Amino acid sequence: MLTASLGFALSFRALEQVKVDLDATIAQNAEFIAALENDQKHVYELRLRYDAELQKNERLLRDFESIRTASQAVLGDLAPRSSSLLADWLDQRLTQRIRSLDAENRGLTALVTNLSTSVAEISGQTPPADLTETPEWFRETTGQLTTSFRQQTQAMDGLYATLSDALSAQYNLIERTPLVDPELSGVAWNPRHGVGGLEEGSLEFAGFEEFEDQASRLLALSEELSRVNALLECTPLASPVDYYNKTSSFGNRKDPFTKKRAWHNGVDLGAWPGSKVRATAAGTVRHAGVKGGYGRLVVIDHGCGIQTLYAHLKSIAVKKGDLVSHRDVIGAVGNTGRPTGPHVHYEIRIHDKAVDPYEFIEAGRYVFKAKEQSIASNQ
Repeated sequence: MLTASLGFALSFRALEQVKVDLDATIAQNAEFIAALENDQKHVYELRLRYDAELQKNERLLRDFESIRTASQAVLGDLAPRSSSLLADWLDQRLTQRIRSLDAENRGLTALVTNLSTSVAEISGQTPPADLTETPEWFRETTGQLTTSFRQQTQAMDGLYATLSDALSAQYNLIERTPLVDPELSGVAWNPRHGVGGLEEGSLEFAGFEEFEDQASRLLALSEELSRVNALLECTPLASPVDYYNKTSSFGNRKDPFTKKRAWHNGVDLGAWPGSKVRATAAGTVRHAGVKGGYGRLVVIDHGCGIQTLYAHLKSIAVKKGDLVSHRDVIGAVGNTGRPTGPHVHYEIRIHDKAVDPYEFIEAGRYVFKAKEQSIASNQ
């Protein structure tokens, strides 16, 4: 029994020890399980954070590529693929672009200012004080210039019509004289030169090119009119005596002395002896004295290659080199030289070629009648 009791006691202690050890093991296992569960939870959170960071990195890569692509397109240069290099690259390129834009803006500002000043000088307006006022100022000024442009175009068209009418009248006058021959006048005249102008209604569509074309044609017409007027100022368009009887015509005629056919370089205007003989146009006296069969002769140079001769004069009232005006008295009707009676032998020579003076006298009558009609119509 003692042995049995001693064995039981030992076994019980051993059992107690086993139980204590088992409880300790269970407690450790519980702690391990709790730690493992905690670790699993932590790993899950880390996984979620990793996934979030991964998505963030993917977005950043997409954003980086977008920035890189956009930068290349805007700046026109190949961008680096490294983000660290891209920052420096962008900084350099943007700095250059900003400086360039600043310079362009300064240039644009100067251009706008100069343009405003030029337009102000043309339009007579005061230029805007501030750049922000420039657009509205330009709109208003452009409207005013457009109105002025149309008015100027209309005025030019009216002037063109007036000059055309004047030139046509001068051409009609030239056509009545030997000056119609360009070899004599030096004017390659064209009666249709003065026809033209803007078409009706074209002002709505006329631009500066049309305006310039109209101005060029107006200038050409004005120059042609000035040229023709200069020629007509040299042209004698009057009779040298106020009252006369044409006793002999220009051209082939019977000579009053030989009774044979002979060429006559002028016209003979019979008039009362001593009647005043007048210059038929302004000019310079080239001869004033006796010359063969012409008797007392006055020759006047009118310019443009035109000369007039007044022969058989009773007396001469001018001397060589004198400047005479239209209708100035240069002598008196006589019968000196080789005449058949008192008259003025009157010649017109163009570049030393004798032409019919009576055509000029009749053309002068046409001008006088046209002026009388114009005065009567205006009264």
